[in-house]
Amino acid sequence: MADDQVSADFDWVSAQAQCNAAAMFEQLRAGVREDVQRRNGLLGRTDGWRFEFESEDDAFEVSKVTGSRVHPEVPAVVTFELDGRHIQIHSEDIDIDITVVVSLDPGGTCRFVVGEAIYSGWEIRRMALETLFFAELEEPE
Repeated sequence: MADDQVSADFDWVSAQAQCNAAAMFEQLRAGVREDVQRRNGLLGRTDGWRFEFESEDDAFEVSKVTGSRVHPEVPAVVTFELDGRHIQIHSEDIDIDITVVVSLDPGGTCRFVVGEAIYSGWEIRRMALETLFFAELEEPE
């Protein structure tokens, strides 16, 4: 049997019942909160950016903040929303528009699915936040 396969009598019904968007959304929320803390804590940064994490019931967002604390500017925000069985990740400021569902992978582990591809939590977070965290944003014309 391959390493990613489970036994023939695997209880997929119970596993799938526990593999739900709400639980995985909370895992994303916790991971993104930590990612923001890590990004703000990087040593030797010269970009002058900071990132803020804001959370509500079925949504949270990460904002890139520039300028002073007295006169901050927010050039970009990435929003994560729980939408029934889906997790929507989007931004009006950068090219991010991801619809995520959750499902069991061949090994019986609950994973994030985008299109036909299966991802772990850190991969979804990277897809959503990499541009926000590390790319220079173009100024609006």
